[in-house]
Amino acid sequence: MTPNGDGSMAASAFEMPQDKRDNKRSRLLLTAQMECDQGVVEVHLLNISHSGAKLDADVPPARDEHVVLVHDDLRVGGRVAWVEDHRFGVAFDEPIDERFLIARGQQHLSG
Repeated sequence: MTPNGDGSMAASAFEMPQDKRDNKRSRLLLTAQMECDQGVVEVHLLNISHSGAKLDADVPPARDEHVVLVHDDLRVGGRVAWVEDHRFGVAFDEPIDERFLIARGQQHLSG
């Protein structure tokens, strides 16, 4: 935000838009597998909610590609919503209970 002459703040064209998703995302750091057009690749889960996840991969999938995220007993399909460099977002086909992954991923972050 940049100050206006009246003391209020105006949004800069260089600032990120406000996140308008209605679900809370939890930061974590977990390695998982992802089934995609490239085959099965290793990915890193960076954050997750019941409806989607932010991931990182050496070679990310294409936007709109259908993928399946696999970690232990979790297996969830979704569609790639966005891609930026090695990071990308997946919107899950069905809501998940992400609490187990959050607990495991936050253990990795703290220790």
